[in-house]
Parts: sequence; C-alpha cells; structure tokens
Amino acid sequence: MDNRLRELAENRYQQEVFLATLFELAVEDQWFDLQHMVQHDMAKAILADYSYELGKDYLNRDIFLTHWEDVIEVGWKIFCNHTGLSRDRVNQQLQRLREAY
Repeated sequence: MDNRLRELAENRYQQEVFLATLFELAVEDQWFDLQHMVQHDMAKAILADYSYELGKDYLNRDIFLTHWEDVIEVGWKIFCNHTGLSRDRVNQQLQRLREAY
C-alpha cells in the first residue's frame, strides 16, 4: 500500500464520530454492523476516493481488488487501538459471526 492510500485510510478510520459509532456497536455486541462499517462502507469509500484521485474514476476494480484487504487491516488496527480490544478478540467475534451464517 502506498503512503497516500495509507494516509487516506488512517485519516478516515480515525474520525471521532466513526470510532464512537464503532465503539457503540461493539459494546452492544452488534458485530455484523460493525464489520460492515469497517470492511464495506468505509473501505469502499476510501478506495473510491483513492481511485478518483488517481484519475481512474470511482472505485476502480483493479485498485479495489489490490488494496481492499490492506485498507481493512488499517481499519481494524485503528479500531483495536481505540477500543483496547485485542485483534485476537476481534477475530474471534468475526469468526463467530461467519459461523452463525
């Protein structure tokens, strides 16, 4: 991931209102919504803006497929730092969610 994309991801995921919403979802044990916000809503918005900045229109498929997981990783790292939850705990919750579906 290049520096500009990392900067975009860090800035977006660190927005106070976004983090407060994620924290509230975690406290309420709403992991489906929390996962959706981190891995879909925000990641897609970041990648769409990045694609546009590069002049490749919104949400270029190659950029999305190449960087989606890296952007999500930034999001989970920031979430863990903000909440104090370990990444193992987050992964366990996400695994439980996948198993439920």
